[in-house]
Amino acid sequence: MRPVSRVLTLAPDVTELAFALGAGAKVPAVPRSASYPPETDALPRFDENDTEAIVTLRPDLVLATTAGTDPRMVERLRELGLEVATTDVTSFERLGEACRLLGVLLGQPERGDALASDLGGRVAAASARARGWPIRAALFVVWWEPLIVAAPGTFHDDLLRRAGLANLAPSGAGRYPRASNELLLDPRLEVVVAADEPPLRDLYRSLSTRAEGRRLARGTVQVIWLPADPASRPGPRLVEALEALVEARGGFR
Repeated sequence: MRPVSRVLTLAPDVTELAFALGAGAKVPAVPRSASYPPETDALPRFDENDTEAIVTLRPDLVLATTAGTDPRMVERLRELGLEVATTDVTSFERLGEACRLLGVLLGQPERGDALASDLGGRVAAASARARGWPIRAALFVVWWEPLIVAAPGTFHDDLLRRAGLANLAPSGAGRYPRASNELLLDPRLEVVVAADEPPLRDLYRSLSTRAEGRRLARGTVQVIWLPADPASRPGPRLVEALEALVEARGGFR
């Protein structure tokens, strides 16, 4: 494989991975959705859905994601002769695989192995702390109105599972299905996890005043708010979200 000197990322999580692997100097611009690490603040921005803008930046390698990048965009970029690699992080195990894959592609295989090992060790430590706790029925709420939840098979599902939580979300309707608000009234539901963002807080407060949110308002269901970006992106900081979730669970088990 030829050496890579210019890398473009099309999603925030692979942006974070590229920088974590020491490839920041090879990144000439970042997508508008990128907000971490702080070094990205000084870089030009481009529209990750603008094929012409991507081609104009002359990347040797484009990093995309299965979940966040339109497959037609990937196909078009490849037709134009660009090398495109995609990741599909649906679990912490797949996050480690992505670290190693990108490490090889970016010419930093040892760094990729080291990052995967470090993250894997932290995941194992957090999971060990939760081992033996009572399994609680839970949901990861991506959006409150309409209610959108993380289904089994997603990285959010793995986040719940490793913290000793069993996902109540329905399967078979996609990774992030729209669900009935009646799901919040399910008597089995004990914990709801969400990213701590102002819009989500506002929608939560509104929902809590209505009948379908009464179990939330009464405290019958424990609501855990996680740091927004780490809990929303399957990049290296997803491990921080797991550690925060386990820490929060430790307060009530």
